[in-house]
Amino acid sequence: MDRVGIIGYGHMGSMLVNGFVASGALGPDEVVVASKSRTSLDACAAAWPGIGIARANRELARQCRLIILAVRPQETMGVLNEIVSVTEGDEQIVSLAAGIGLKDLEELFPGSVTRVMPTVTSTVGQGTTLVCHGRQVGMHDALRVEGLFSSIGNVVLVDETNLPAATLLSSCGPGLLAVIIEELAGATARASGLPPDRALMLATEMVAATAAYLRETGEAPRDLVEEVATGGGVTEAGVKRLRERLPGVFDGAVAAMLERYGAVGK
Repeated sequence: MDRVGIIGYGHMGSMLVNGFVASGALGPDEVVVASKSRTSLDACAAAWPGIGIARANRELARQCRLIILAVRPQETMGVLNEIVSVTEGDEQIVSLAAGIGLKDLEELFPGSVTRVMPTVTSTVGQGTTLVCHGRQVGMHDALRVEGLFSSIGNVVLVDETNLPAATLLSSCGPGLLAVIIEELAGATARASGLPPDRALMLATEMVAATAAYLRETGEAPRDLVEEVATGGGVTEAGVKRLRERLPGVFDGAVAAMLERYGAVGK
């Protein structure tokens, strides 16, 4: 009963299984997986011999005390409603669904409920997973979830009122940054003879190095801008143009994402 169950073996579910097991946080025999896709389950069993494979969600719920719902937000409440009748009440439910609050989850399952927002960069052991515990979560359950997800990156506790905004940065942010990398590399290639693939490589490495620099030095981004963008220089010309246009672009992007966040799962 003390095994960890993961319902859903799509991109997020498979990332969690791979991360938990590869890191040594869990052994294959400590994990049970359920999925609507037989092909996905076969791939999981092949990748991790000895892992538990459940034929149905309710079968998984009977075997596990910690149950992670790694399905689409639109499917989350249906899956929870499906398994709640076979739970004993002392299980812990972990939902990865954006837009579905603790109140809604606890109305179906009045026990220990936690919301978790991982990020795609956890695939390489980087990035931040957001964790928000419900009112019934005790210290033991809280520490277990936090310890488990810390095996695939950083963990930050967030109040539920701040979860949407924090999710935009930690979970949606990699997608936004990838667009910026792509557009910067594309603009550079179009304005020069630099091959597009070389421009993309340089832009990607630059972003990784800049993030590492800021993290290790503790400098604020504005301090780095002042160091690089000397008066009358090349960088200053680009920074000036971005300062003029980016605030409006990002205000619009954040507003659109927050609006969509409130509608997801409904």
